[in-house]
Amino acid sequence: MSLVDNIRRRLHNWLIGQTEREARALRASGCTLGTGAALLPEAEIDNFMQDPTRICIGDNSFIRGRLLLYGHGGRISIGDWSYIGTRTEIWSMDSVSIGNRVLISHDVNIHDGTGHSIDAAERHAHFKHMITRGHPTQAADLPGVKSAPIIIEDDVWINFGVTILRGVRIGRGSVIAAGSLVTRDVPAGHLYRNHTQPVLTPLTASSEATL
Repeated sequence: MSLVDNIRRRLHNWLIGQTEREARALRASGCTLGTGAALLPEAEIDNFMQDPTRICIGDNSFIRGRLLLYGHGGRISIGDWSYIGTRTEIWSMDSVSIGNRVLISHDVNIHDGTGHSIDAAERHAHFKHMITRGHPTQAADLPGVKSAPIIIEDDVWINFGVTILRGVRIGRGSVIAAGSLVTRDVPAGHLYRNHTQPVLTPLTASSEATL
């Protein structure tokens, strides 16, 4: 290898390293990290509230998934020695509290809000607001959107492909089986399986209870 090629290779590697460092710093600016905690290269932090104190990651916890706060509210707290797997998405407009020593596998979805209204006009107005003015920063701009806190207690294991919806509490030490849909509380120390069959019902105002 010539001297010029060697210099080019070193410069290329330095530029890649610098880009990765800047990307890590940008992600870390959207949250608070405890001692020994890490955002691994796959991790994404989307904090539309722009308040890093609202996403708190405890000591020695490792994040490989995506943590997102809506512009009008939300809070995510993760305890010590916990793990969030690749392609896992945790979206909060109310609050998601994850305890200590919690293992969350890959492809898990945790959402404490419905995201959109079941009313088509309200849903379109929300989408139009996001496209033209960005994420709404006031709950009043999100009619029909519902939210409720999610609490995942210490020592829980959530297997891959699980979906957890608003208002759920998972008790200490429980295990959620792969592919499960969690829409109600899980007591401490239980194995939870829920692979529901498709159900088709007319769309009414009461449908919001299942979103």
